[in-house]
Amino acid sequence: MSKKLTIYLDLDEVICKLLDKLCRIYNYKYDKNLKPNDIKTYSLSQYIGEKGIEILKQPGFFRMLEPIEGAIETIKKLVNDGNEMFIISSPMNEYSVFEKYLWIRKHLPFFDIKNLILVGNKGDLLSRIGDGIDSGILFDDCPEYISKFNGVSVVMDRAYNRELVVGVDCDYRVSGWDEFYGVVGSIDE
Repeated sequence: MSKKLTIYLDLDEVICKLLDKLCRIYNYKYDKNLKPNDIKTYSLSQYIGEKGIEILKQPGFFRMLEPIEGAIETIKKLVNDGNEMFIISSPMNEYSVFEKYLWIRKHLPFFDIKNLILVGNKGDLLSRIGDGIDSGILFDDCPEYISKFNGVSVVMDRAYNRELVVGVDCDYRVSGWDEFYGVVGSIDE
């Protein structure tokens, strides 16, 4: 890689597995059989109700999420390639603010923690970042955030965001971190 890029990464369902843990706890607690691929829209409450949403707000939920395969290694490669990396995430409550910070310290000790952005209105922040490649690359799973970003958008393929069409609502759709690294490599050439 030659050109140094600014890369914005989402945390939940891009770097770490939120839905796997949420479904596991929800199914156990309410005797259900919900799987992450059963969730076809970004509105979780439609599938798990307000009682299920409360699971996300419990102390300890975010801190113990598992990383998505390839995320840690690829982020490290991107940092070592000299790219400016940011993690932007929307915390649910005071627990998740601190737990997201702790998760990053544990799993991404090489990540410059001053580039962690925890913001309530992520869409508003993303829409204020400039236009085109100089605005950077956003890697996210949320249709709302992808559509508000003015730079290059890469969506992590999930059942709930498949209505996005490459070239219309996002620039690239990938199913994993190896593909994302390839996209970044093609952009910097």
